[in-house]
Amino acid sequence: MTAAVPPDAVQRWRKTLSRKGMDINQKLTDLLSRQNATLATIKLPNETEAHEPPERRLRRFLDQIIRAQRRLGTPDWGLCSTCRRPFERGALDDTPWIEECAACANPEVS
Repeated sequence: MTAAVPPDAVQRWRKTLSRKGMDINQKLTDLLSRQNATLATIKLPNETEAHEPPERRLRRFLDQIIRAQRRLGTPDWGLCSTCRRPFERGALDDTPWIEECAACANPEVS
């Protein structure tokens, strides 16, 4: 991000990423142990493959959260991985695991 980010925002994002990562990890564990894990409550990013198996969807989302945790605190944090434009602060507050801006994630819409 180009502007200085307050430490409380970084802490909030870190906690959100940690909580979401633990939630997704638990759902993946439940799924793999054949318990009834529901995916209805999970907002999965970049849902491009309509028939992607639930296990793959959860693993992809967990990987995305881990990448976001690694970027937090680096110069890459808060930037679209494709066009390098900064995300709006609200987008990071809502989904700190975001990797691409709307224009890059959906180029056919732009």
